[in-house]
Amino acid sequence: MPRVAEPERPAVEVPRIVVQDGVIEEARRRRRHRRTAIFAAALTALLAGLLAPLFYAGGGTVHPPSPLRPASSLTPLSGPPLSAATHLTLAASENGGTVFLLDVDHRSARAVTGLRFQARQGPQVALAPAPHGSGVLATVTHWNCQMWVSCLKNQAAFPDRESQFLIATGGSARQIASFALARHQYTTPVFGSTATWVMTWPHSGPCSLRLVPGSRPAVRVPCGSAGPDTASGLWIFNGGVAMRVDPLTGRLRQRIKTQNELTPLPGDLALESADTATGPSGLALVNLATGARRPLRWPSSFRFGYQAFPAPHGPLVAIDFGEPWYPQAHESVNQAADLWVLNTSTGALTHVPGFPALELLKQSSVGWTADGRLVIAARGGGRTVVGLWKPGQRTLPVRSVPSLDGYSQFVALTP
Repeated sequence: MPRVAEPERPAVEVPRIVVQDGVIEEARRRRRHRRTAIFAAALTALLAGLLAPLFYAGGGTVHPPSPLRPASSLTPLSGPPLSAATHLTLAASENGGTVFLLDVDHRSARAVTGLRFQARQGPQVALAPAPHGSGVLATVTHWNCQMWVSCLKNQAAFPDRESQFLIATGGSARQIASFALARHQYTTPVFGSTATWVMTWPHSGPCSLRLVPGSRPAVRVPCGSAGPDTASGLWIFNGGVAMRVDPLTGRLRQRIKTQNELTPLPGDLALESADTATGPSGLALVNLATGARRPLRWPSSFRFGYQAFPAPHGPLVAIDFGEPWYPQAHESVNQAADLWVLNTSTGALTHVPGFPALELLKQSSVGWTADGRLVIAARGGGRTVVGLWKPGQRTLPVRSVPSLDGYSQFVALTP
């Protein structure tokens, strides 16, 4: 049969660095959802409509867990001094609050101006996890309630407007878009763009998807939670079914019925694990195009959850394992992280030096620079450090930096 040409994507603004924004943004939401205490879990439930879920439950290949290390074996992240110039700026925010620009070399920070929101009220800020040109894309979501406590108590609360800003390296923000949302409407970023997909899921009728900004009419799509948009389609999740659709036509490209947890990665790959009552278990690298499945060893002694951070230019993926109730006492830090890097070409797993380490999970995170350096922001033991690791290094150099309000999300900017 002759091959049918795929419809062209709309002409949208494409950043210099091609990264699957939706994939990594979803990973950030997973970390906040799975590793927080009761209040943060309630807050994440409120935000679930904005940042669509990637959760599955059920069986899979299970590897027996390793026992936790003795309580006395871990300390907050440390390493040799990071003495060389990094030429690195971090755009950082804690739990959707004020955005700061941190100059890592000068250990100085300044708040971003022009976002026009009040952290105590309904709006929340989400940073796109990859640079857009020389700056950062920030999305401010406004809710139909005035204070966070009323949002948490009000089951009818929903986002009623989104505004997008470009943050320049000088510290100012410029609004580039703003649009209203109705009840039962949810958003996910367009792959490689500042545009947005708006999904309508009324739970009592058909679901639809439209591009904002854009003049194309909405298209019918399968119902579910809108996940990440990738180069090969938009993911939609409904119970134990994962669906990949063409967002321009609504055509179903792939349907996967699974009781496992899938984390889409760049290309046609996904990281799979069984989500059991005691936490995720078993890892596998799945080629979604061919169905090939490569089992991986579970490298960490931590079993509560993990988060995947793909490098911008493959094939490396940082996997951050977290333990929110580590059995020890060190200046009231009772949480820990363990960081590994997966090579998706070979299946090899490399332990990042300095880990596992004690850290406050909600105020720490991981990212990559455009030139392939792994950046770690870790808060614990009364201090915050930034670590910079190049794959192949035997040590993780670190530098103390201002703690700000935390680093639950950050974007690494380089000249």
